[in-house]
Amino acid sequence: VAKDLGLELPALRDRGVRLFDTGRTQFFFLDLHNGHLSMKERVDREEICAAVAKCSLNFEILVKNPM
Repeated sequence: VAKDLGLELPALRDRGVRLFDTGRTQFFFLDLHNGHLSMKERVDREEICAAVAKCSLNFEILVKNPM
């Protein structure tokens, strides 16, 4: 994420970068030490999207201070 945003690692903390899952369950986390977006736990596709053929998990990354 740091690389995609064009930020150095210290800037992630300085700019108050936060990750929000749009659903009820938090599936992702942003590691502020290495800038990687990772899964919080193993995801069971059948449990989340059993009734739909196309499945996606949405999230937002917010940066407090202007870029």
